[in-house]
Amino acid sequence: MKNKGLIITMWITLGVTMLSMLAALIVFIITTNTYSTQLENLYKRSFYELSSNINDLEVDMSKLVAVNDDNTKREVLTNIYNSCTMANSNISNLPVSNNKIEKVNSFINTLGGYAYSLLTKVNEKQEFSEYDYATIEELHELSLTLMAEYNQYISTLKFDYKIINDVDYSDGDNSSYNAGFASSTASKVPTLIYDGPFSDSVLNKEIKGLGTTEITASDAEMIIVEKMGYLGIGSVNYEGESVGDFYTYNFTVNFGNVNMYVQVTKLGGVIVDVTGYGAGGTKNLTSLQAIMLAEDFATHLGYENLNQIWYAENENVMYVNLAPIINGVIYYSDLVKVKVDKTLGLVVALEGKNYCYNHTARELSAPQITFDTAQSNLSKALNVTERNLALIPNKFVGETLTYEFICTWKDYTYYVYVDVETGEEVNILRVIKTTSGDLII
Repeated sequence: MKNKGLIITMWITLGVTMLSMLAALIVFIITTNTYSTQLENLYKRSFYELSSNINDLEVDMSKLVAVNDDNTKREVLTNIYNSCTMANSNISNLPVSNNKIEKVNSFINTLGGYAYSLLTKVNEKQEFSEYDYATIEELHELSLTLMAEYNQYISTLKFDYKIINDVDYSDGDNSSYNAGFASSTASKVPTLIYDGPFSDSVLNKEIKGLGTTEITASDAEMIIVEKMGYLGIGSVNYEGESVGDFYTYNFTVNFGNVNMYVQVTKLGGVIVDVTGYGAGGTKNLTSLQAIMLAEDFATHLGYENLNQIWYAENENVMYVNLAPIINGVIYYSDLVKVKVDKTLGLVVALEGKNYCYNHTARELSAPQITFDTAQSNLSKALNVTERNLALIPNKFVGETLTYEFICTWKDYTYYVYVDVETGEEVNILRVIKTTSGDLII
């Protein structure tokens, strides 16, 4: 009996031990999986943040050759230096061997150091030399190559790709993972949005362009019939209310083979947003016809003095940015964005948020300097192709009256804005050419 009890006790002890080991194994597996997930998340975050750093470097380096104002130089150089610092940090988080990352590290460190030295020059009121500009151009070409290689590598990755699966921790220098830095093929440019100058020009949350009169849902429906009836409305259905940038009444509206979702502001009764879709179009509008259609549509909706100031095309779709032009001044703060389907021959989208926030009567002071004086302050590397008076959103708050200079350098196009009172460069934008349109940043 004693032996039998001893055997039972041993089996119980063994069972408890096995259960403990099994529990420990489960905890180990869960912990390992959790650690692997956390590690993969760190790798992915650093990998894609590095992509953003590299793209920012290329854009800022191309801007650097075009700026001439000390404050703008300081801002661009600081951005370059910070992007280099962040790029180095992200690279250090990636499981890439030193022999594969050495050249990239060297370039980023060189670029960051050179940006810092130029920043010192600016702070000491020294002009850039011809050698400086030649070096800037050379470093920009290298940043362009790096961006192309990195974007090309990203374009080859599958949606469910895991970095951690490509790492051989037993032999780091021969890891199959290289983060794309061994690639030398041409870049496949990702699809970008279509935006012209100051497309996101909401200055603050004070609504200036809607007035003070509140309307009802029935009023809103009547406004739609009145302003859009010329298109041949089939039906108007009330879909309720929503609170976003504005308090709106929402409707679905049918125009034959096109349906539109239309939002009317409760305050002021402005058609602030239109989103449509349709099929079966057989028309073939020219670019000029599409622009005229966009301007006419916005006018019917009640937007005043609008003219096309920017457009981009992607196959059968044209994106048109409209802004008031009054006494020769472009009011970028009051932007309205329109989308035209050239095969349907119809506007299929409109967004008037900026106009509704900012549109008001302004009293502008006369410029204190001339166009020629302002242009003489631009970088000598730029070729000016067009110049305008423009009221633009200030980077911080309010608006600034500027001279707008549309310029080129090599194959790049820039929009440079100079304060009409001080002659100071207050903003510089560059047109990014993509496979499906243009983007300004």
